[in-house]
Amino acid sequence: MAINDMTHQNNLKLTVIYADDEQPARDKLKHQLGLIPDIEVVGYATTGKEAIDLINEEQPDLVLLDIQMPEINGLDLLSLLNYQPLIIYTTAYDQYAIEAFEQASIDYLLKPYPLSRLKAAIDKARTHWLGQQRATSLPYEPNTRHETDKTSRLVSKQGERIKILSSDEVFYISSQNSQTFASDGSKQHALEDTLSQLEQSLEQSKFVRIHRSYIINLDKIKEIQRWFNGKLMVIMNDDKLTQLSTSRAGADKLKKQLNL
Repeated sequence: MAINDMTHQNNLKLTVIYADDEQPARDKLKHQLGLIPDIEVVGYATTGKEAIDLINEEQPDLVLLDIQMPEINGLDLLSLLNYQPLIIYTTAYDQYAIEAFEQASIDYLLKPYPLSRLKAAIDKARTHWLGQQRATSLPYEPNTRHETDKTSRLVSKQGERIKILSSDEVFYISSQNSQTFASDGSKQHALEDTLSQLEQSLEQSKFVRIHRSYIINLDKIKEIQRWFNGKLMVIMNDDKLTQLSTSRAGADKLKKQLNL
């Protein structure tokens, strides 16, 4: 359920969604979150499917996600999201801890947890979030390198294996929980560079950063649809027809690049 009052009005606040199928747990978490400054709760969900729909719609900065929920559990639903927020997992069962951290979550809260433990986890998420904000709010500096100097390949290291991706085969690049991935249309490949570094190194006439979490290849767009609050929904021409929402600034940048 979305909470619309003042949603996303204050850019200094960390926007939060929480998801739990148990009413007492939701009530307690709502109370605890109300005691923590500089966060804004924009909605809550009671099932995995509700969580997916709400996260994709509201695009919060942080999600407090119960692992055991009806329909789709908290570990499985991440792969079904079009938008990747920061994640703090919550559960009453400690056997999920390792898998939760393998999902690149910010933290893992074992129920019942005190307010101080919740606040520490949110402070940790805020540190990640502020780093992302700084990376995307730096003033634009014209790149003096010629387009011919731009990188034409990306390197993905997977253990002892090194995968070389041509920039032409990359559909989009995403940032998920402080990790960067390049999609070749069917698979995701981990990269060491940040989105900000890639934004500067990739050919700017072909690649556009449409959101703090996404850089897209203009040649791989299938369709663009008008979205809410001045944003656009970009549908990529990959196997899943991946849908990526722009920010408002990203929408303006994309329309300018495509002369829309």
